Amino acid sequence: MCAIKAYKGVFLISQKDLIIVGELHQDLLYETTFFEFLSKKIAQQIHTFIHYNPDDLRKPLIDRIIRTAIANIPKKTIAECELKRGGNGNNTAEYCASLGLSTKLISVIGKYSDWMIEELKVLGVDTTFIYKNELLTPVSTILKSNLTTKIFIAQNLKEKMNFEGIELDFSIFEDAKILYITPIAEKFKKFLTVNENYEIITGINIESQKIRNTQHLEDLIKNKIDLLFINKDDANLILNQNLTLPEIDRYFKKFAHIRVYTAGKEGSFLYTDTIELSHPTIELSDIKDRTGAGDCYAAGFLTKLFDYIKDKSDFHKLLQNQTVEQTKEILINCMKQATYTALYKIVTQLTPKKEDLKDFILNINSEL
Repeated sequence: MCAIKAYKGVFLISQKDLIIVGELHQDLLYETTFFEFLSKKIAQQIHTFIHYNPDDLRKPLIDRIIRTAIANIPKKTIAECELKRGGNGNNTAEYCASLGLSTKLISVIGKYSDWMIEELKVLGVDTTFIYKNELLTPVSTILKSNLTTKIFIAQNLKEKMNFEGIELDFSIFEDAKILYITPIAEKFKKFLTVNENYEIITGINIESQKIRNTQHLEDLIKNKIDLLFINKDDANLILNQNLTLPEIDRYFKKFAHIRVYTAGKEGSFLYTDTIELSHPTIELSDIKDRTGAGDCYAAGFLTKLFDYIKDKSDFHKLLQNQTVEQTKEILINCMKQATYTALYKIVTQLTPKKEDLKDFILNINSEL
């Protein structure tokens, strides 16, 4: 059974599955005042040096001052610690399931991680296609403070969480509407062939930590897909330039029919071959932590798109010239939903649920 709603003559149909291919790993989260303590120590060391040596500020000396300040910090730092699920695949799957989509996650994990699968099941994510190998599950270490958040990624272990030796059941894509790969990486390359063999809308998330340069990206994506998300800064890192969004899109347009660029406080931007759209960010004073905003933005966008689009044929009709005005309205609504979904996450630090998100949007709009 499927739910059918009407939007200005367009039937909004929620059916089939959203399939997410992406990383699922462990996050070791430390809440600490380390960075604040470190900055004070460095400032104090520099201040003392300048007081006694005002005419000697050579770069090597400043470097030595900073190194001395860091070295003099106590070896052990007390912090609150928590072990959590992490990874783009985990995050997006959790958010989409919470927003009401029938969501399957395809991933590979290592030993001692069954607790993550059980948590995802409780959240409504279909974990049937999470595979396990005999290696250790990667752990990303997150240092979070009021000043900043930094993440140390176990890249050597992440690369081993691949599908080598695993016989994949591609028949699950027969009943799926959208495939979303996050982030696109060498180990997920084989899933791009799904776009060629099944009538499924295919989207990807591109991150500079996985894509080294333009040649690497071109080696991965041989055929144009339907949808991509990328942060503006990541795009410039991959291009090894500092370009404007129109200049960036001139390169990335060959990879997808719809390109969505997030740009922090600048907002988000969407390009097709005939349409350019933008949606402003919403700045609130009570933002706690922007970690996870990108995954939440994609989840909000996909959730809204899922409602509007019946299948891949419907998706491509949406991009035809004769439907430009209707297409603009649908896509700007997707961007709006994405923006509010990400905002909900960074303000509340909670997983967005459908009803809670509705209330949040009403409250925000009443305050603006």
